[in-house]
Amino acid sequence: MKIAQLLLSHGNGGLEKHVRELSVELFHAGHEVAVISDKQFLASLPAGILRYPVTATLSRLNPILSLSVLRALRQFQAQIVHAQANKAAVVLSRLQRFLPAATVGTLHNIKRSTQAFQRLNHVITVSRQLAVPFAALNHSVIYNGINASEWPPLDLHQQFELPPDRPVLLAAGRLVSAKGFDMLLDAVDGLPLSLLLVGDGPERDHLSRRIRQLAMTTQVRLLGHRTDVGALMAAADGVLISSRREGFSYVFSEALMLGCPVLSTNVPVANEVLPAELLTPVNDGLAFRQKLTHLLASPDEWSSLMAAPRQQAGSLMSMQAMRDQTLATYQSILAGQPC
Repeated sequence: MKIAQLLLSHGNGGLEKHVRELSVELFHAGHEVAVISDKQFLASLPAGILRYPVTATLSRLNPILSLSVLRALRQFQAQIVHAQANKAAVVLSRLQRFLPAATVGTLHNIKRSTQAFQRLNHVITVSRQLAVPFAALNHSVIYNGINASEWPPLDLHQQFELPPDRPVLLAAGRLVSAKGFDMLLDAVDGLPLSLLLVGDGPERDHLSRRIRQLAMTTQVRLLGHRTDVGALMAAADGVLISSRREGFSYVFSEALMLGCPVLSTNVPVANEVLPAELLTPVNDGLAFRQKLTHLLASPDEWSSLMAAPRQQAGSLMSMQAMRDQTLATYQSILAGQPC
């Protein structure tokens, strides 16, 4: 197949990671892949993937952006055009009447309006919750894939000068309100544990002040951006997800693939995989604290509750699973069959 991926963001987060990895997987599976995006993102792609630069900083309604995307698609002559996230879906929905290709859009996060996706031939969502608005349409749920890396063993107590007799937990993500790290700090305040908080963002100063106010029994290290989150996660005694909202959490899927115990708020995709015993209400610090206290006192129970989610992750959240399900969706669309 000739497959074009359309990405009109201009950052370097989870969305860009997904598009890069999916494009590489499709290319390695023997398909001709082109990516239409900004120059900075295109520079991160390996040789063999065709690149069509556009000015992604332009507004989604800017005709110059639309014309440059249309020109690239006509030059490549794709069979499938896959818009990644809302901005790309808006642009593609306005262009599709000029294209012979089938159109697909992936919704990665909760949006107030999904009309652009509904005008495309098919919609992919990264969680079942995100699929609710498309119940009457041709849609698929495909979890983002991840490769489980092998990491050398770490002694987190020694590396970060933490008390040797206390569990070390990890939380990771962009330091923004949506991740609920302020609630998490309230939940662990005074508990005899250590917490590694990995990430950076606009809430850093606020969280730093809150950390300085914690009881002495609770040790928290604010580590900033790290490239070895997987290594830290593999060595931790548990991963904590405190999000107020999520589209798809790479932290969650990586924790599962690494076999790490997880406690999460009731957000996708955790609430589609974890048992109720490992979920707490969103923004409820007391409930999170009580459940965490119980699980730390019963590590065998925590491990047992993780057995089924770990097995499910292997079949649904691997890179191969994401690639195969995406290709099957493309082939069904081209064949005119429901997915």
